[in-house]
Amino acid sequence: MNKLFYLIIYDLPDNKAANKRRTRLHKMLSGYGTWTQYSVFECFLTTVKFTEMQIKIENLIKPEEDSVRVYVLDAGSVKRTITYGSQKPRQEQVIIL
Repeated sequence: MNKLFYLIIYDLPDNKAANKRRTRLHKMLSGYGTWTQYSVFECFLTTVKFTEMQIKIENLIKPEEDSVRVYVLDAGSVKRTITYGSQKPRQEQVIIL
């Protein structure tokens, strides 16, 4: 299964309605990747999972108020990532014995 690396960054206004959307967005993204910094997720996803996540993002946010950016990176980009103070992005491996 071929996966790409997606960096997802979001910014929502600071009000009660947006706070609820932010919480729902954060919880949903937690099912797809790793929360690495405030409002930043790193995800290794197949095309199918990425499409599924895109639909959920579109249904959760208010485009006129919210901003979500998705950066699509290949394996070479991940290897060239420079990280200070924490682990480099990595795909979780499942080992079946």
